[in-house]
Amino acid sequence: MINYILQVILFQVLFLAIYDFFLSKETFFTKNRWYLLSTPILSFLVPLIKIPTFQKAVSQEFMVYLPEIVLSPEKVIQNVIQETTFYQSINYINTLFWLGVVLFSMLFLIKLGKIINLIRMYKAEQQADCTLILIPNQTKAFSFFNYIFLGKEIPASQQEKIIQHELVHSKQRHSFDLLFFEFLKIIMWFNPMIYFYQQRITLVHEYISDDFVSKKEAKEIYINK
Repeated sequence: MINYILQVILFQVLFLAIYDFFLSKETFFTKNRWYLLSTPILSFLVPLIKIPTFQKAVSQEFMVYLPEIVLSPEKVIQNVIQETTFYQSINYINTLFWLGVVLFSMLFLIKLGKIINLIRMYKAEQQADCTLILIPNQTKAFSFFNYIFLGKEIPASQQEKIIQHELVHSKQRHSFDLLFFEFLKIIMWFNPMIYFYQQRITLVHEYISDDFVSKKEAKEIYINK
């Protein structure tokens, strides 16, 4: 199992390196989005393909270089408890894994609960394409599926543009992408690559939305001439 997890992480490192060096500077933002969504799944599938030479090379060469606490936590635990027979009978790896799953599940539910509270607490304005939630004493805006949360302190001259920006996130279902990575963070909370993936796809979301809004504005200016 450790070797399988190691291979998953190594493939994610490889896929992210390809993205950073060859794709991140491109303007095919939608294609980049699907690349970042598909390669984490692919990283789980590729190690299942039986390539004995590759698996042997990974287990012998790379196990030394990646952080032992991430890739072989059982070694760290066993070194600490090897003198006590009673504690050796406990499966510390499974215990540590499930503690992490529970902790990150709770963190996710807390974040989800905060969004639900915002919907319940503040006035909602039903619009044609979304439900607008106005939040007092805030200057930030974000979207969650069909809900757009807008700080009341945002200048009126900027509100419409920001709503259009967030509306792109809503229509393109970017929230599904973020939930997907939240799920991966729960089941692979020990894997730093998931966090790097989430950072990159969040940035791609912003590029997609900015690109759409800028093209729409350019078109409107052209029509109004």
